[in-house]
Amino acid sequence: WSTPEEQKAVVEFKKENMCAGYVRLTWMMIDRNIAFLSPSSVYRILVNAALNNKWTKPAGEPKKKGFDQPARFLEHLHMDISYVNFHGTFVFLISVLDGFSRAILAWDIRPKMESFDVQIVLWSACTKWLKEDDPNNPRVITDNGSQFLTKEFKETLKHFSMTNVRTSVNHPQSNGKLERFHGTIKSECIREMPKFTLEQIKKEIGEWIHFYNYERLHSSQNYVAPMDVVEGRRDSILMERNRKLLVGKQKRKEYSLNVKMVFETEGRKMA
Repeated sequence: WSTPEEQKAVVEFKKENMCAGYVRLTWMMIDRNIAFLSPSSVYRILVNAALNNKWTKPAGEPKKKGFDQPARFLEHLHMDISYVNFHGTFVFLISVLDGFSRAILAWDIRPKMESFDVQIVLWSACTKWLKEDDPNNPRVITDNGSQFLTKEFKETLKHFSMTNVRTSVNHPQSNGKLERFHGTIKSECIREMPKFTLEQIKKEIGEWIHFYNYERLHSSQNYVAPMDVVEGRRDSILMERNRKLLVGKQKRKEYSLNVKMVFETEGRKMA
């Protein structure tokens, strides 16, 4: 259960963040000191207020596990290309995502999607994030696009001592993490923004990716922003959330005792 003040705060915060699900909403409110409730409590409040976004997973076979998931930052790098409609033609969003933290390490909007274009983006990610003395060389996970099969792309991998893992469609080892990101950025950013110039597109996409990396809570990381994972803040954030939940629980307990005392006092007066 929750106090009337907490219920009001949840409803108002949901109306300001209609795209956020109830779990993400829970941790956002805790991080911003708005309400310290569990996800199940937030869910019940939203259902009662007719504000919960319901959805159903498609029927089908359970997903296979595939290969082992990365246990550290820069173990798996995912790279892929996505189309962006611009004035009746296409430009191409090329991204590099870290498989452990889900952070976007490099990206660019390119007029073409040739081998040179993907090399530029991969080179940018490597020069910014890879250390020369790191003995653990990343695996770069890509599909079988011709851009990733050229001699020049392989030379870039060799220069940074990386290996390439190529995937096939509908396979458990697919590039699903980056495909999911491209779907998210299209639904939350690209499809909503006017596309006047290429410079304006790059500016708005850059601002959204900064929001994604530093502010947007990621469900795969216990609803912690990707860069909080990269910079080692996830555990302290989770501990602080638990502390705040205990504070909220204690306040509700005190509220309940106060309400009980009021009823008992009023009952004695009436008697």
